[in-house]
Amino acid sequence: MSIKAGDLRQVVTLQRPVSRTNEKGRKITEWQDVATVHAGKADVSGREFYQAQAFHAEDVVTFTLRWRDDVAADWRLVHRGAAYNILEVNHLGYMRDFMRLKCRLVTGEGNK
Repeated sequence: MSIKAGDLRQVVTLQRPVSRTNEKGRKITEWQDVATVHAGKADVSGREFYQAQAFHAEDVVTFTLRWRDDVAADWRLVHRGAAYNILEVNHLGYMRDFMRLKCRLVTGEGNK
């Protein structure tokens, strides 16, 4: 695989979920920044659909970044203020140089 440093032009922040219990005893998930890194971004698909009588726009993209051994599928990635859920972590043959994250942004679902 041939990826150059110049291909990683996007700045993204990796976040992991942290659960806590609020004062009313409810479990709350908050997002904790883990690292801010450079990545490449490529569109996979885009579609609009109706679900449960509510309109949602879906955007699936892949982000390519330098190898990290701590990224999990329950993490998310933030790019230009938009949060993307990680759908798949592809280690690209475990060569330990680059990895791809297949991610989805769904608008209309509280993206903070």
